Amino acid sequence: MRFRFRNATPARSREQIERDLDRLGVGGTLRKSLGGRIEMLAPTLSEDAYQAALIGIAAASEVQSASEAALQRSLGDLREVQRLLAAFSDEMHKLDGALRVLSTYVQRMRPKASATERPRSVH
Repeated sequence: MRFRFRNATPARSREQIERDLDRLGVGGTLRKSLGGRIEMLAPTLSEDAYQAALIGIAAASEVQSASEAALQRSLGDLREVQRLLAAFSDEMHKLDGALRVLSTYVQRMRPKASATERPRSVH
């Protein structure tokens, strides 16, 4: 029969630590990298300290995930603004070209209009 003292810490393997982190929703890459670090500390941690460390890691993981999601949304918004500005720039170039053609047309029509006008004399 094995007796467990209150201060004795259970042996925690890396696989167990990773399962505990997975249960708390910590992503794969972060779970694997932190699993090794927690494994080194686990023998020195009480059960309460171990659970607190896992909960802290899970909270940090959620914050990181939320930050990454916000960053992805911001990048998507930035790409959309860039696309809209490029389309606006293209339309401005088209408008500039049309205005140049109209300006040239008006300048050519001006001399013709003044030549066809007859001087008006009032008697």
